Amino acid sequence: MSMKTTKHLFAAALIFISLVRANAQSNFGEFRWGLKAGANFASVNNLSDGIEKDKGRAGFVGGAFAKIPLKHFVSIRPELLFHMKGSTLAVPGDASLSKERFAMNYVEMPVSIDFDLPYFLDFHAGVQGSLLLSKKLEINGTEIEGADDFFDNTEFGWHVGTGIDLGNIGIHVRFQQSLTSFYELTSFGGEKVKLRNWGFSLTGSYMFVN
Repeated sequence: MSMKTTKHLFAAALIFISLVRANAQSNFGEFRWGLKAGANFASVNNLSDGIEKDKGRAGFVGGAFAKIPLKHFVSIRPELLFHMKGSTLAVPGDASLSKERFAMNYVEMPVSIDFDLPYFLDFHAGVQGSLLLSKKLEINGTEIEGADDFFDNTEFGWHVGTGIDLGNIGIHVRFQQSLTSFYELTSFGGEKVKLRNWGFSLTGSYMFVN
């Protein structure tokens, strides 16, 4: 690649960055809404001694969100998401470990305080409530019927996330932890174990200015 071509590419990149930055700054302080979608990497914690995580669950997360301005760089960010969660646990039994696989689908309503930081950075943190849409429990590959009474239909938790917003296009990562249990499991020793969801999500988004 010649020096002249390199200079032209560098100049084009600077112009693109300047345009994106100008567009992003012009949207600060305005009501915006958008759509997001990506992958969630879920797991379970609050385990007792002897119960181990075998593997997590990778699934879809996506939906709509809004950014309601409080100040020029600070917004309230409500969301309405479809969220897949779950995990597989190794639970001690009479003679061997059993594999218990949990798969849940939720409609989730996070609310965050969102900060638009310099250099296209975004930081947000808040709480979320979730309503259970569907669930499945398998033990050693066999689906268990009649386990509904052990699932909690709602959960509440917190989250924190960050990402990059290039104009109307965003890429974000989020960590979330449930503060309430989604399932009460009885260990081999008779102990009641209240399982809690946690996980990371990676999403892309597109925002519209009202």
